[in-house]
Amino acid sequence: MIDSPLSRYADLMRGVLLPFWSAEGFAAGRGMFCERLDFAGRPMDDVPHRAMVQARQIFVFSHAALVGVFPAGAEPAMRALDGLLKRFCDGGDLRDGVSFSVSSSGHVISATRDSYTHAFVLFALAAAYRLTGEARLRRAIDQTVAFVDRRLIDERHFGLHDRHPDPSGSKSQNPLMHLLEAYLALHEALPDGPFLDRAGAIVAHFGAKLFQDEPGILLEHYDADWSMLPDEPAGQFFEPGHQFEWAWLLQWYGALSGTDQSIPVDRLWQAACRHGMTGDGLCFDEVGLDLRPRKPSHRLWPHAEAAKAAAIRHASGDPRAADVAATMAGVLIETFLNRPFPAGWIDRVDPDGRALLDFVPASSLYHLYSAFSELSRHGRDDSTSGDRTRP
Repeated sequence: MIDSPLSRYADLMRGVLLPFWSAEGFAAGRGMFCERLDFAGRPMDDVPHRAMVQARQIFVFSHAALVGVFPAGAEPAMRALDGLLKRFCDGGDLRDGVSFSVSSSGHVISATRDSYTHAFVLFALAAAYRLTGEARLRRAIDQTVAFVDRRLIDERHFGLHDRHPDPSGSKSQNPLMHLLEAYLALHEALPDGPFLDRAGAIVAHFGAKLFQDEPGILLEHYDADWSMLPDEPAGQFFEPGHQFEWAWLLQWYGALSGTDQSIPVDRLWQAACRHGMTGDGLCFDEVGLDLRPRKPSHRLWPHAEAAKAAAIRHASGDPRAADVAATMAGVLIETFLNRPFPAGWIDRVDPDGRALLDFVPASSLYHLYSAFSELSRHGRDDSTSGDRTRP
């Protein structure tokens, strides 16, 4: 997978993005990562700071330190983890879960317990535990899993309620997808634990309830029992980025479990590639059930997820996936990265390439770093082959 866009992307991650976001993107005095920056690269402190963003950044810098890509990431990652435990839950006790958001001064803004957030907290704890092996982090993992089981799992229909308290009654695939990601990461951190079995239950549910083999798509939103929402626009589309993300996760699960996931992986991949992007490789935000673009804007993150899926697919024997990986790296560089300042990005553009946001969300670093990590793990040139540990 030798290609100059891949080398340029790796150089940008190692030399620009990780150093900047560990320093200017970290409020050292508060022990918190910034939620967003303005177009001049300055922190925007007058917005809620979400636990999800803290967890994503903790993962990025814990993992980068673990694999030796950016050893200096350990210090801000662990300081932010301490801040997460101090500000988003009761005195480091995760048995009652994590608040959704706090102010820059650490006062709780939303005490809602959000499923998506808790999946990322587990994902971050898995990375931090692999980095340090601290017993307190193992306790934090156990407490968070217990909270998810007690308050967020739907015991009747399976899957996750969207939040606690006051769940909406409907379901979304996205929190469940990231809980699968967290369980796979936890299995690699704690291979004697129950997490591969938990991941397997989600994969089985995906196959039974979520995946439509024809035309190979995954809807975003469902009724409470995971049935379709036939009369609501919310149930009538798929996101190419999530198609790629599920394809990557299913291959990861297959590698850990020894099961063959090639059929759903191939169907997800083909549908996303055929119907989910322009001829120039720009991924659409949403595609309708008629396989036409429903929201023809373009966000940064689906391109990173496509690069991840392409990397692992190429490693599994698809030679054409190398071109997709190179295309995605090129699109990221040419359309989204290096602007509005060198370590920044435009998170979303309209079909004509105009920015649709006037700030730089820190949350996108998780996608960018994960793509870098997977490309590095499967890369063959010296510039991208340092990381051999999966996120």
